Amino acid sequence: MQSHWGITHSTYKAVQETVPLITKFTATKGLHKMEKTPVHKHIKKIHPDIYRIPLFRRKFCKMMLNEIGYMNKHFSFEPNEQEDELRQIPEIVLKETCPEIYRNMWFVVQTVLNPIFIALWQRQCSSVSSVQIANYNLIDKKQGAWHHDESADLTVVVPLNTGKYKGGGTEFHNYGVVNPIPTGHALIFPSFTNLHRGLAVDRGNRYLLVFWLYDRSRVDYLYENASP
Repeated sequence: MQSHWGITHSTYKAVQETVPLITKFTATKGLHKMEKTPVHKHIKKIHPDIYRIPLFRRKFCKMMLNEIGYMNKHFSFEPNEQEDELRQIPEIVLKETCPEIYRNMWFVVQTVLNPIFIALWQRQCSSVSSVQIANYNLIDKKQGAWHHDESADLTVVVPLNTGKYKGGGTEFHNYGVVNPIPTGHALIFPSFTNLHRGLAVDRGNRYLLVFWLYDRSRVDYLYENASP
């Protein structure tokens, strides 16, 4: 898959038109605030620092659901046992199980998502901590713990089958509930600084494509300046 195949036409075109403005901004080493870019007209602000943007085509999301069916024959959705019990969501980590899809998603991060981050926050966030498919189907399990995504600066959550389940959504502390957004749209937010939780799914399987991304330069700076 190439980025222009799976991404919505309007978003991909806006990103391409935005790149020259980003290049000009980068050349000033960030001394000037970036002005509104073509990609801004596709971004909906839900709460402060929490945004929604149409990202993937429905055809792509349907293809991903077919891939999930294939994955279920060879892999199982497993929670991360290192996380708190209330935060454990059954997931498939793409880098480990489906490296071809992971490489395509890495390309999307570099060519589509990162320019959006620069337009929104004037910062690079293109290093990938994880890309995974999560399955919120937790009828027999506690769910909904407040948490930060400790492995990420920014999280991108893309629902793959909105309308095929009951319940769900995301709640942000101090802001309220964001109901399930349309299939293929991306919910983008700084996940380390925004306390949030996934809401219970009452019936069905809620499949999400989730990106955990971070700013490597920030991590390098913290490492280089850490106290001995």
